[in-house]
Amino acid sequence: MTVSFFTTAQAVTTLLLLICIGYYSSKIGILDAAMSKKLSSLTVNVAQPFMLFNALSNVEYSGDNLKTGLLTLALALLSHLILAVFAFFTAKYQKDPAERKVTEFGIIFVNAGFIGLPILGKLFGDIGTFWGAFYCFAFNLCVWSYGIVLIARGRKDIKMNIRKILINHGTVPCMLGFLFFALQIPVPGPVASAVQYMNNICTPLVLLVIGANLTRLPLKQIFTNYRLYIFSVLRLLACPVLIALIYHLAGMSDQRVMFFAVEASLPAAAVAVMFAEIYNERPELAAQTVGMSTLLSMATIPVAVALTNLVLMI
Repeated sequence: MTVSFFTTAQAVTTLLLLICIGYYSSKIGILDAAMSKKLSSLTVNVAQPFMLFNALSNVEYSGDNLKTGLLTLALALLSHLILAVFAFFTAKYQKDPAERKVTEFGIIFVNAGFIGLPILGKLFGDIGTFWGAFYCFAFNLCVWSYGIVLIARGRKDIKMNIRKILINHGTVPCMLGFLFFALQIPVPGPVASAVQYMNNICTPLVLLVIGANLTRLPLKQIFTNYRLYIFSVLRLLACPVLIALIYHLAGMSDQRVMFFAVEASLPAAAVAVMFAEIYNERPELAAQTVGMSTLLSMATIPVAVALTNLVLMI
């Protein structure tokens, strides 16, 4: 399957416009820090579960869809493993242990839900968001397990919580959505409409908040920090090419290679900032890596798609 540069550019331009609206709203004093924090909490704790549930339950059941969904979950876990190895070696030579943790975390974990799902929907249709929900399931399993292990490296005060790995705002709606899909449980019309409405507000809210938060970052400092450019090249271009090469050489279909390459081309996950703040591991650097990679991704995602198309020609 060939996904064009221009189709991808159109999809990310829409997201960029929403980020700009959030930026402007903050500049004129509407979206202040307190409101941004509340909207972030609303999105993660309330809207995101509906978005993930909708992505899984909104696809017509078939044996083929069931197999491809479970295969996507397995390959998404494999993708996280590949990126973890890649991140370990690319960040190995950073002298500051906290900076190395933030770099590794940002390379491995991407914004697969709020930015990934709408892009996948534009490029692949319903099957794209369906597969994307399985990727989000894998993301949450990995971020609450290996993500904690990564942050806890060299520390004895951080312990992994098994309950959080299995029960969180990402995995629970995915499991419920999968049950509704696999068991063919019908969702009543009014409930389905409410779920769809919540799904529709999720991405706009997040992008508005991202735009607002950019006004509170030292942009001049960010854009003059060469290390952030190196990180962004690794996260936004090297990762998708690596994944595309491995999966293409492994004989996977072009559509599946493109899907995982797009996932790997996404910016660093916002949860990196949350973890860095909770565990006091350079939160200002985490915010800068997320902000920088999010801004640049609006230009690099179409480039990553073009590079993946070149890989598929090998």
